[in-house]
Amino acid sequence: MQPSNGQPQMQKMMMIQFIFMFAGLGLIFIISDPGIRTPIGDAMNVIFMPILGFNYSSPILTLMLTGIILGLISSIPRYFFTDWIKMGKAQTVSRAYTKAMREAMRSGDRVKQQKLQKMSMQRQMDQAALSMNTMKPLFVTEVFFFLIFIWLYVFMLSLHYQYVSVPWDMNLDIVTTKLYVMPLWMGLYTLGNLAVGYFVTMIMKYVDFTYKIRKIEEEEAQSI
Repeated sequence: MQPSNGQPQMQKMMMIQFIFMFAGLGLIFIISDPGIRTPIGDAMNVIFMPILGFNYSSPILTLMLTGIILGLISSIPRYFFTDWIKMGKAQTVSRAYTKAMREAMRSGDRVKQQKLQKMSMQRQMDQAALSMNTMKPLFVTEVFFFLIFIWLYVFMLSLHYQYVSVPWDMNLDIVTTKLYVMPLWMGLYTLGNLAVGYFVTMIMKYVDFTYKIRKIEEEEAQSI
């Protein structure tokens, strides 16, 4: 019965993953077509240039601020939609399951392996439900992310002077230089985005859990 009850959750999760994959392909298509990306970027330029563009004078600052803003926009709603208690339990169960399966395979206990494989379906459903709730706020932020990323792409291609100074190179072309498989500017933006999102999540988790623990301790003290 458990697999059938969880089947709709798995289907919803697969649908959400398909939507995000389709949206990612759509973004790649838009930024690869100048006839589409340029009008969108020019329209967004009216909004973002006064706030983040600095009239093309500080592209590194533009990249970092854009990454910070998007990191905040994505991490804050995602934090409140994530059930951190359930996530912690799911991670504990996953580690215990992996350890138990490894021991069963090492000892050749086929009965135990079969029992663990039956438990695996429910574990995957629980993880899918957690992931689905975490991804819900991204539907709202995804639109803003696409718009600002398209603007940033057009902004970088429109720089009057593409060279910046870094400790290892005094004349580095930030647009054409590659960082592994992506342009350098895109790598700097991504690093800023991920770093801000990580630290904001850690700070919010610390403040939130500290408050909850203190509240529990106060309630326990009053009940004594």
